[in-house]
Amino acid sequence: MKQRTDVDAVGMVRRIRDRQASELRGRSDEEIIAYFRAAVKLPSKRAVRQRRATEKPVSRRAGRRHHT
Repeated sequence: MKQRTDVDAVGMVRRIRDRQASELRGRSDEEIIAYFRAAVKLPSKRAVRQRRATEKPVSRRAGRRHHT
């Protein structure tokens, strides 16, 4: 049975925007750029889990040559 999850995407984005605005208020342009660059370097745990789930398992036979 599938479970449905309702997400208030607009509200979520507004909360993220407001949090970032309060954290960056009064910062210089360089500090703001550094903030977002640091955020890009740290993937969320969810993104890491999704990437692992979609990676194909490596075959033991991949790259081996059969000797006859």
